[in-house]
Amino acid sequence: MMNILIFVPLMLVLHFICGNQPRLRDGNITFHTQSKTWAKAQTYCRTHHTDLITIRKETADLPSNYHGWIGLHREWTVHEEWRWSRGDEKLTFSKLSDDSSAENCVYLNNNNDWIKDQCDHEKSFICYDERLVLVEENKTWEEALEHCRTMKKMKNYTLATLKTTDDHDFARKKAQQATTEEVWTGLRYLGDQWFWVGGEPVQYQNIPSCPDERCGVLEKNSKSSFGIRDCNERRNFFCYLKP
Repeated sequence: MMNILIFVPLMLVLHFICGNQPRLRDGNITFHTQSKTWAKAQTYCRTHHTDLITIRKETADLPSNYHGWIGLHREWTVHEEWRWSRGDEKLTFSKLSDDSSAENCVYLNNNNDWIKDQCDHEKSFICYDERLVLVEENKTWEEALEHCRTMKKMKNYTLATLKTTDDHDFARKKAQQATTEEVWTGLRYLGDQWFWVGGEPVQYQNIPSCPDERCGVLEKNSKSSFGIRDCNERRNFFCYLKP
């Protein structure tokens, strides 16, 4: 009998979870052991995840076996500002010990130190997936649902479920970037009942039992937990990564 060994790159996934249910503001972080340049790592993360990891808290230590390129970089010269790959976000704190040399990309070592290096060097890398994604395209509810479900290969995205107070607060803050006043969510009335398309039970007590308008929205300038609108209207929408 012939034994066949198949070697595949190791991929480790870390879920940041508070309690039993991950919050929408928490993401999934994935460590890829295959070596790539910073630019190729960025392309891979944007294709298969959301982006290279952004680190917003100085106290955010990753496991020691998570090391490699992170999203921090700058363009060409030492006079340029450091920025994160996701959204070109500016650096709010730094763990770089030396800012004078010409290396323009940053990796994380086993001690959670930030180390600069030349961007064309090949290293392992760390990607992350946002759990709540605002899509700034105007679609009907059904079109938005289809967009979410096909957004990333091998990822279980759908229109967003908002369950907790923290979920609503985080989503409303994110909705301020929307180009419409209201944003589609995964709330839907069909077959004489309200449900979340993600499969979770609906928790709202004051929702109409026989509505004329049957699709849910979050109003970005209201304190209401939900609104209901005609499903054929077009607006921005929230997709989320199911646990």
